[in-house]
Amino acid sequence: MPPFLLCMKSIHLILVTVCVLLLACAFSGCLGSDDSANNTTNNTTNNTTDSATIVKVSKEGLYIGSNEVIQIILPENPTTGYAWEVTQTVGLNVDEEYLSDADGTKVGVGGSKVFNITADSEGSYTFKALYKRANENTALYTFTQKLDYMPPANKLSDNPNLILKFEGEPTPKVGETVEIRVAGNPTTGYEWKAAAPSGSLKIVKSDYIEDAHEEGMTGVGGTYVWYVTSDAAGTFTFGASYARSWEDSKEAEFYFDLTFVE
Repeated sequence: MPPFLLCMKSIHLILVTVCVLLLACAFSGCLGSDDSANNTTNNTTNNTTDSATIVKVSKEGLYIGSNEVIQIILPENPTTGYAWEVTQTVGLNVDEEYLSDADGTKVGVGGSKVFNITADSEGSYTFKALYKRANENTALYTFTQKLDYMPPANKLSDNPNLILKFEGEPTPKVGETVEIRVAGNPTTGYEWKAAAPSGSLKIVKSDYIEDAHEEGMTGVGGTYVWYVTSDAAGTFTFGASYARSWEDSKEAEFYFDLTFVE
């Protein structure tokens, strides 16, 4: 056979072999898929963004008077038989309300239990609630929060002085990530700075996300985000303050407890 024809035959065999291999890969799944459920790349999770719990700080309190409201919002789904039962409120006044996320067209949709809390007088108090079924003694989750109140405020706000809204599991497991969000606007000179975490609590990542805005707009605010975790079980405190770098005083600050379980 002439060398030219021999070369063409070899090329043909190579092309056929490549096509067969590609078809085999396609049917075995190694080429991936447009369906993310079958795409191992898309299913790869990042521990800093796959949060067990999200905490949104909706309003910051610097000094909270005993007659001012601290609001704690916890996820609840009574269609499962579980509901939050407050077990410790000594010295506190607690009003609670359930807000459903259902729109009337779906069943089994949960919502949130909202606790509005004031104190009898200044001091440190403990708020504790269990997420359990009424006929069971064992709780699925235990939520404990220390609350510090100052002397009564002379001028009361129409809104709670501090709002802590928890989404997801209120008690994350060791090694899971908690995402903490708070609104801010660094164009004013004020920036949120996280305090040194307590115990084994670690900040693994922090970020600032500017709000969507039209091109050319200035003075746009955004959201400060921290991702925290712990490699040991326990209750640890996360805190942050809002201040200008050249001033000693703080415009606002907040702190709350995070409990990690085995």
